[in-house]
Amino acid sequence: MKQLVKKAERHLIKTDSVLAGLIEQHGPCTLFDGNALIHKPGFHVLAWAIINQQLSVASAKSIETKLLKQHRAQEFTARRIAALSDAQLAACGLSRQKIRYLRALCDAVNTRTLQLDDLAADSSERVTEVLTALPGIGPWTADMYLMFSLARLDILPLGDLALRKAFSQHYPIADNATPAEYHRLAQGWRPYRTIASWYLWASVD
Repeated sequence: MKQLVKKAERHLIKTDSVLAGLIEQHGPCTLFDGNALIHKPGFHVLAWAIINQQLSVASAKSIETKLLKQHRAQEFTARRIAALSDAQLAACGLSRQKIRYLRALCDAVNTRTLQLDDLAADSSERVTEVLTALPGIGPWTADMYLMFSLARLDILPLGDLALRKAFSQHYPIADNATPAEYHRLAQGWRPYRTIASWYLWASVD
């Protein structure tokens, strides 16, 4: 994977001067390093993404830490989360809505209605279709799963506020730009839009 990331960085340096500067500034992409989210099980990544919905990084991290401590594990599992009461989940900082989303995800996994291992062979479009059929999982959460669990290299998660903020800081694009305008601007990044997104995130951290 490291060689592929280096190939992606070389491509982005050649095709986009802004990204060339960000790559020089932030150094090698660490998206797939040994301690990265990519090495966690698929359920953990989905639960992490649900927790992170519409929250700051710091707030989401606090909830994640409390929830891992509550269910006494280093990684989220469907059976352990399902065994916790609503009161226990709420004590970790989860909203009533997110508790409902996590329970729906746990139920889908525990009943094998959703078999995450099978998604690895599917197209990104099919993965998104399957995941967004579940309550509380929209395109942003599906994109996070594609990037951080399945290591898909050509994902552009336009539902991410920080990413759009980075776009507006580095490129001449309006705050109310349409998705098509973002996609046109990012066309030259293909097939490595995931790596480009990582550098844009790094620029606003």
